[in-house]
Amino acid sequence: MKFRVEVISVNDEGSEQRRDVMEMERDGLAVETLGLSLAEGKAILRGVQDFVASQQTSEDLRRRRRCPNCGQRHHSKAAGTSTVETVFGPVAVPNPRWERCPCQTEGPKSFRPTATWLQGRTSPERLYLESK
Repeated sequence: MKFRVEVISVNDEGSEQRRDVMEMERDGLAVETLGLSLAEGKAILRGVQDFVASQQTSEDLRRRRRCPNCGQRHHSKAAGTSTVETVFGPVAVPNPRWERCPCQTEGPKSFRPTATWLQGRTSPERLYLESK
């Protein structure tokens, strides 16, 4: 018997993104092969966590890509990633630097759009569990 774990993301417009997380095969039933092993459970969780975080950040960056004042697309100054420590382990998220729109004359010449939500490198839930 084969098992395939797949994650599907549906955005606000209804389009779907799919990712196969893991595939496994079980031949015979024994107490050792019943259900998931710890390693398989961790691999599934890691795959789901990476996909969910990737989809969330991609969608957020897509929404922020245009200037809220004039609608012009922000130009990329630099790419980058940041690692966020979550309850289920570290997750790499894109953290680009974009140039300020020409319609905005005050403030820094570039900015990181993720700065609105990426204020720490550890999720609050993980901080809570570590301090508990």
